[in-house]
Amino acid sequence: MKTGEGFKGFTWVLTTLAMALTSTGCGEEDVADSNDWNPHTVLTAASTSDAGTSIDAGWDLDAGPCETTPYDPKLGTLQLQPGFVAGESVPLPAAAGVVGVTPGPTYSLYTLVSENYHGPHALYSLGTWPLLSLGSAPLLDMSPSGLPNYSSYFVQTDGQHVITGVNFPGTVGVYDIAAPSASTSIPLTTLTAAAVVPGAFLLTTRPLGNPPGGAGETETLVALRTDTSPLTQTTVATFPAESQRSASVSVATHGALMVSYYEASSFIKARLVAPATVAQALTSGVPFSLADAPVMNVGSRFNRIAGHGAGMSVLRGSIPAPGFPYTDSDVSRFPITVTNNGATVTVGSRQPIVVFPDRCTQVTGMNAIGPDLLLRVQDKNGTRLVRIQQAP
Repeated sequence: MKTGEGFKGFTWVLTTLAMALTSTGCGEEDVADSNDWNPHTVLTAASTSDAGTSIDAGWDLDAGPCETTPYDPKLGTLQLQPGFVAGESVPLPAAAGVVGVTPGPTYSLYTLVSENYHGPHALYSLGTWPLLSLGSAPLLDMSPSGLPNYSSYFVQTDGQHVITGVNFPGTVGVYDIAAPSASTSIPLTTLTAAAVVPGAFLLTTRPLGNPPGGAGETETLVALRTDTSPLTQTTVATFPAESQRSASVSVATHGALMVSYYEASSFIKARLVAPATVAQALTSGVPFSLADAPVMNVGSRFNRIAGHGAGMSVLRGSIPAPGFPYTDSDVSRFPITVTNNGATVTVGSRQPIVVFPDRCTQVTGMNAIGPDLLLRVQDKNGTRLVRIQQAP
């Protein structure tokens, strides 16, 4: 089986999706999930013949200036900014797809391995950080029927369970780490993103399994409760009417929740939810409206979001001129303060982590690893995970 950064075989899928998203006015950047690599990230509204900043579509990392540019062993051409240090850097197995990390203090990693875009897909162990290797056998088969199905590009784990999903026809797989025989799958349609909060996984989906194209077309944020046996589902939040499709879900260490979605005028919009609001919805069973949550302004268009300690890190970028593809500019952290018994969240000033002097090195995924940030970095020297820590 194979996956990871290649996926040359479905470049046509990306181009087709880019054209479709352009027609709706929402496709110049994409975040399927805060947690890791997502081929949808390469979509641009500015160019459909060149799918953006994809390694395999429109930018040759082994040619031109990238061939002679100096590379740092960890960060390649990315420039680390004051206040942060690059810790361990570990090569990622070639077959590894999207990655999930346990809460710690020992960090176990898992990945979704895919033969190609429409499967088959299977969950594998990646070992314990920083000693990574792909497991010899799958933990959970996400394509048991053998029929084509499309990956949702998330892996999340609370340390007891690991979840991953396929978008169509729509299934979330739940792997039980301590009791693999108790692993299960649950039908949920149009899965896009997932995150972990105490006692539950949060997933964006159609309302409790309603199919697309009819009643229940609008997405919701659903909690898959892990503090009940068997696992139960609760609708936690409804998306604003302006939402065209969910993009990502991210959680900071103090419980602040970030949910982003496509919206015609701003392309991707992110809303910040206080932890008390999430907890109340889980307890009462009464969903809140994301339309009531404040919008987080990151100062530019953006491509990815990941929880990073008591804050969020954002892969920001722009379209430099009409007709040019979306270009990443930096990864920056925004500290978030939680007060008033979890009912109030306040965003602090932007803290640049790395900047992009060129397009020779790309960030193709971001994960929280404890209080730190795990960057998936790719360039002509291969793909690796780099742990970013705040300087002492």
